[in-house]
Amino acid sequence: MARIRGAAVLVTGASSGIGEAVALAFARRQARLALCARRLDRLNAVAEECRRAGSPEVVVRRVDVGHEAEARAFVAAALQAFEGIDVLVNNAGVGWTGELAEMPRETLDAMFATNVMGPVYTIQAALPVLLEQRQGVIVNVASVTGFRAVPYSAAYSATKHALVALSHALRGELSGTGVKVTVVYPGSTDTEFFGQRGPEGPMVHSARHVAEVVVGAARHPRRDVILGPYRLAQLAEPILGGPMDHMLGEYRRRRLRR
Repeated sequence: MARIRGAAVLVTGASSGIGEAVALAFARRQARLALCARRLDRLNAVAEECRRAGSPEVVVRRVDVGHEAEARAFVAAALQAFEGIDVLVNNAGVGWTGELAEMPRETLDAMFATNVMGPVYTIQAALPVLLEQRQGVIVNVASVTGFRAVPYSAAYSATKHALVALSHALRGELSGTGVKVTVVYPGSTDTEFFGQRGPEGPMVHSARHVAEVVVGAARHPRRDVILGPYRLAQLAEPILGGPMDHMLGEYRRRRLRR
């Protein structure tokens, strides 16, 4: 789909970071938006920004996509407002940094629920309409950890590997239907996802840059869209000794300062 103006676009995790930037990027192109997140106050503020940026219609809903009923209700609310879906952006995600042995079980469960099952629920809810339309784009926002697992982010890496596998398998299932699936792989992005200090190192993207890539992926879907110099290193292993050494070293230094 090359035309964004007037398109019905659903974005999960839209209250901050990449999700907020994605919502605003589509708003500037006058798309109609359905936005969800867990923080309704932040989401309402983003929605108002989107209206000022040019979106003719913005629907918001407080949702934890890790809960199936809430994720499906979000898609249903969008369909009630728009009577169709042009783009579904699965962006909602949570992270945790530390040694896997120290990771609390409830944090692990919540991460897999949000990062893996959330996209499954929204896709399942949207697919009947997308297939009936015989068009539409699913954009899954993964991470470079979806192909290069990172120490101290073992579970997070696993969720992004799972999202990538889900996307690639689904693309095969949808072959010939007119429904496209694309995966965007940001590297470190300057958002609150990494805490108040933000990420550090030589390869940090702005949320707005990632958002523009997501819009481009919706307009001209292709299998994978990898940001930055990771394009050249996606098959290189092991991770140690590569450009992620800076991040790992900084994590170790922070642990020693505790």
